[in-house]
Amino acid sequence: MKLKSLLSLAVAAMLAMPVMANAATYNMAVGDPEDSEQGYAANAFKKYVEEKSNGNIKIEVFFGSALGDESECFRNVQKGTLPFAVGGIANLVPFEKRLGLMTLPYLWKDLDEVVAGTTGKPAELLNSYATSAGFRLLCFTYTDFRYISNSRKPITKMADMQGLKFRVPQSAVLIASYKAFGGSPTPISWSETFTALQQGVVDGQCYGYIGFQAMKFNEANQKYLTEVHYTYQIQPLVISERVFRKMSAEDQALMVEAGKYAQDQVLAYQKNDGEKAKQALIEQGLVVSYLEDEDQWQKAAYEKVWPEMAEFVGGKDAINEYLKAMGKPEWNN
Repeated sequence: MKLKSLLSLAVAAMLAMPVMANAATYNMAVGDPEDSEQGYAANAFKKYVEEKSNGNIKIEVFFGSALGDESECFRNVQKGTLPFAVGGIANLVPFEKRLGLMTLPYLWKDLDEVVAGTTGKPAELLNSYATSAGFRLLCFTYTDFRYISNSRKPITKMADMQGLKFRVPQSAVLIASYKAFGGSPTPISWSETFTALQQGVVDGQCYGYIGFQAMKFNEANQKYLTEVHYTYQIQPLVISERVFRKMSAEDQALMVEAGKYAQDQVLAYQKNDGEKAKQALIEQGLVVSYLEDEDQWQKAAYEKVWPEMAEFVGGKDAINEYLKAMGKPEWNN
């Protein structure tokens, strides 16, 4: 065979080979246990990256706040000392207040609106806010509505909130929401929540069924849960913008693709397993209640919390910019 033909075959073989990513190992901090939505998203992201890079890029995942609480981990991501983290959106708000608009009560009416608000143009807008603060949003982890649980009694109307103390994240919007609903909010870090519930420091907390089950809150005196739809828990998987910019274009594209894959996977997981977790918890003794007056909760949110918290989340213009991206009417206070 002629030398020219051999060279042509060799070049063709090289072109047919997959592009090899630059070899690297990156750490990822996850606030929740592995058997949670956060854990599911992190593992889906890890699987995609490692498979598509032919094992050239490794993602080491640390679950259950093993690398520190979520606020600390997001701070390290911003500095570039930790490449990835997954945590609650409220813990990103201190770094970029406009992300706090996602915590406004009754921003979304159902899961369809949540998905619409975290994909396409709305997601691009939110990512522009995040990157200006040193983060890049790769995946939104869908973690259900923040249903309210407590150790003392069923909650079926707003008046039942009186006299109850609730653990909330360090979120001004959630604190204002609980006050508007008649409860007593107490900011406690996520890693200390189980102990606070177990010791009776607070009466209750707010989380979806899968996370509730993963955190074993039924073992921390949480006997009653109410399905209230005031806020949907969004937990982003972020990469440090400093780390991202140092990657090759191929590796950057891989991270973005992996984030989309993980987001699709965790949405399917939430849809499929949320009801399973609910039924398992009921079988273990959890009492689930439903609101008789959710219209009153909505009224309190729009008339009290939104006006009070508008400037905290970037102002009326930021809120309406997001609503416009979603195709929703402007908010006129």
